[in-house]
Amino acid sequence: MKRKEVLKLFSYMITSAKNLMNEPQIYGPLRLVDSMSRWFHLLKENNLIDDKGLAEVINLIDEKKYMCMTDEEEFMSMLDDAVNGMVNTMISE
Repeated sequence: MKRKEVLKLFSYMITSAKNLMNEPQIYGPLRLVDSMSRWFHLLKENNLIDDKGLAEVINLIDEKKYMCMTDEEEFMSMLDDAVNGMVNTMISE
């Protein structure tokens, strides 16, 4: 894995933490699931992960993460579905 890719992701995460001090509260969950997605894609691009269940959860997150800005109920529903997807992925191991 390239150092620059990791530093870029860490920079995103630390600036997200800083910006959250002045952003709407709903951005906290968005930043967390977006970080999860970014980590997954980085690991996948570097052939360090290949998990169908996790990929399905990430696809759900990527598809609906910005709903937090337009439909908080839909965003919360996506988070519930993502949690259930993670549980199912962990159980099927």
